[in-house]
Amino acid sequence: MRAPGRLDAVVSGYASLDEAFRASHHAGGGETAILRGPVHPTAGRGGCGPNAALALARLGLRSGLVTWLGDDPDGRAYFDHLRAAGVDLTGVEVGHGRSPRSLLIYDPDGAAACYFHPSRSAEQRLSQALRAQLAEVGWLAITVGPASVTQSLLDAAAPDTRLAWNVKADRAAFPPELVRRLIRSEVVCLNEAELAFVARQVGNGFAASSEALVDVGAGCVALTMGRRGYRLVSRDEQLTETVEPIEASDPTGAGDAFFAGFLAALIRGASLRDAGRQAAALAAELLRSRPTAAGGGAA
Repeated sequence: MRAPGRLDAVVSGYASLDEAFRASHHAGGGETAILRGPVHPTAGRGGCGPNAALALARLGLRSGLVTWLGDDPDGRAYFDHLRAAGVDLTGVEVGHGRSPRSLLIYDPDGAAACYFHPSRSAEQRLSQALRAQLAEVGWLAITVGPASVTQSLLDAAAPDTRLAWNVKADRAAFPPELVRRLIRSEVVCLNEAELAFVARQVGNGFAASSEALVDVGAGCVALTMGRRGYRLVSRDEQLTETVEPIEASDPTGAGDAFFAGFLAALIRGASLRDAGRQAAALAAELLRSRPTAAGGGAA
């Protein structure tokens, strides 16, 4: 029997200091694209794992985080920020070196190219305290992180732990053998480019469709489609919802907010439809908190 004070969810994934730019287009090799907005944007605290864990905590759930931070000023400040927000830090390791960083380049349609330096994240190992926590937690939420850490978490989780996967098209984080395991998660959340990535990683002609994921064992699939809204598919239900388009200069983290909102609602027993609406509302709230795409000067 699990302890009454157990966490609702443990979230894993890279922490990152993010610098985001808007570009005229995504430049190919040997080509130049023009960046817009601030000349030197302030690095924000990001990473899919911390983003989701923080959002769950803000929604009143007991969330823990598995990630690696450097022992530099940025890493220590991030650690303090997570602690102040109420995130359980049993699985957060602070190691020697600089904290991970991301450079995010958005094209005019909002598609991002991400250049990420993981620093020494792959050196993280699961502590005995974290292993004990994993034996009690209700949900394990996997986001993009070192494949070795993800594999260890899956192996350490209790048989009745429920699994949620927030996909990113990162071949190093999600090699084919790990993708084939994760596609059977109770919740799979991804966008259209990530759906195509999953199909490529599975191989053998696997169809890039939500239905194909459900057919091989996914409990429900939440497919975000940008301005066109989102689609939710399970064995018993299929629905598509539209959303109000929101122009934001930096949409970083909107997908993580959607994932966290969706998961939080399901943890509390919401229907698929209501979970989708909470997810969309949380993502919209984040986007509305950012300057518009047209705003911002050459700061």
